[in-house]
Amino acid sequence: MDELPRNNRPLGRSLDPLPEESLGGYLLRLAHRLRLSPIRLARLTGIKRPAESVLGRQLLLDLDIDRFARATRLTEDETAGLTFLPWQDRYPPIARALTALDRRGTREDWLFNDFPRYCTQCLADDSGAWKTAWHLPIAFACPIHEVFLKHGCPQPHELQRTLPHLIAQAADGSLDPAQCRFPVPSDGPNPVRGKGRTGRSCGARLEWSPAGPSRPSASMLKIQRDLLDLLGPGRPAEESSSRFTDLRVVTSLLCTTWPKSWDMLDPRAREAVDEHVQSLGAGGKPAFDRPPRDAIASAGLLTAASTLLDASDLDEVLAQHTRESWDGRPSRTPWTQVFDRHRASCSERMQQAAAPSTRSYRRTSPRGTRVPDRTDGYRPENVPALLERDWFDKHLAPLEPGSYAKSMRRLGAVLLVQWAAGGAMGDAADYLGINPKGGQYTTTAGLHRWLDQGSKDFTRALHNLAHDLDAAAAPINYRRRREALHRWALTRDTWQEMTDRLPAVPGHIQPNLDDRKRQEASAFVWAQVTHGEPLFAPRPIEAEQPEGLRRSWLDQRSSTWAKLARPGRIHHFTALRGLLLQHAEQLIRKIDSV
Repeated sequence: MDELPRNNRPLGRSLDPLPEESLGGYLLRLAHRLRLSPIRLARLTGIKRPAESVLGRQLLLDLDIDRFARATRLTEDETAGLTFLPWQDRYPPIARALTALDRRGTREDWLFNDFPRYCTQCLADDSGAWKTAWHLPIAFACPIHEVFLKHGCPQPHELQRTLPHLIAQAADGSLDPAQCRFPVPSDGPNPVRGKGRTGRSCGARLEWSPAGPSRPSASMLKIQRDLLDLLGPGRPAEESSSRFTDLRVVTSLLCTTWPKSWDMLDPRAREAVDEHVQSLGAGGKPAFDRPPRDAIASAGLLTAASTLLDASDLDEVLAQHTRESWDGRPSRTPWTQVFDRHRASCSERMQQAAAPSTRSYRRTSPRGTRVPDRTDGYRPENVPALLERDWFDKHLAPLEPGSYAKSMRRLGAVLLVQWAAGGAMGDAADYLGINPKGGQYTTTAGLHRWLDQGSKDFTRALHNLAHDLDAAAAPINYRRRREALHRWALTRDTWQEMTDRLPAVPGHIQPNLDDRKRQEASAFVWAQVTHGEPLFAPRPIEAEQPEGLRRSWLDQRSSTWAKLARPGRIHHFTALRGLLLQHAEQLIRKIDSV
């Protein structure tokens, strides 16, 4: 903005701001006292150029604090308190609007109400303050007078859907702060219309607006007080920010699953919410991330959303709403798209609870991108390619997966990496080295059916495992182990030294100790060190063999693995297994000490 003219001095008279007063309300009161139009006052205070005739809501974000404070004899803190600036760390839409490259071109539905809301009794008081919070979609009731906020005017007006003005008809200086500034109504046989921005205003007394048919319930008023408290300094900013985002996302869920959510709403708000949801789907692609224009609909949705968020079984409630309203993949639901846009601002509890409802356990795209669900605690390198057996026994075995245990251990590892690193499940499987040809990490048909019935328990158990990893004092770097053994196999010398220590086997039939056995023994050691599966071990010895011989080795592979894993009474394999485990421990000490 250009520098103030030389004759721009502090106003001869000013006013102290009222508690919770907005910039628009302050300008209306001061302009009325000085017998000026609000736009004239804005020019005198230097926040508008002489040629400008509109006072937009954007002033709540980009007011020149220093200039306005000097002109009105206010402190900078008092001036900032008239705007959204004190809430930028608490209400995410404000922060996004402030950081946008083009603020005026930014579309943020939850930043402003379509029309200003107000409490008639607050305006009728001697103070007559228009409050800053009334601009926000989360303000729907007056906790002092315990009434729903009104919007619009008692008189009919032909208006656009959104009124982007801080003060409509700002050039009209004949009204006091409680009078309607919408253009003159155009009804009647000879309507008188306001001419542009300088035309006549309606002038109806807003404090005389008739009372609504109902009053907020006790639960609505409690939620309203809680929401307003989140804007204040008494609550941690991060907690406030995530709560507002959680409410926004769940409100979208209630709208996209309507009328399944009918019973969750206060009866006095159902009709208003129904009208709101109908308006969301009118005229094109539904916009389920838009707050209601009507305060009663806002009260119903935000109260229901708050109740849902506080449920002890939040993950199950979210999953139930999704299942009952959507037949396709969970990751394609309309509310999932809203959740994905705001995931980073949600609370950790919401992120974890929404996981089974917003994604499927099958890969939906080769390289779909997804932000990490967890940004603190364990890292991807702390996850083995196959969940360690004791982890599985503690957290997942009680779910009784039966024959799906190995697939569940593999899938659990993939999801843990995805939660920590983001990206697609295929990316996580590639990271773990278990997806050389694609698809090995995916669930079997049987496990997928099991997950459809028990995904809530599976996700909860996996989150409990994740918390254990977070608390680990010295987490293992499994990725370092995999990299150290990337092309590894037992050398012939090491194999010879090891087999020389095996006890003699009586009889003329002696165990085979050839290169095939060396390869499978190497895969066994690799799996012990990396906590992976022999299936994905490097096979440099096998790679050197002719194709026909490789096929022959493949036929005998599983038998050798089974005997090394569970030798039973086969003394040769018992002794060999012991030597291989000793060698694995030596490798672990060597790799982990780096």
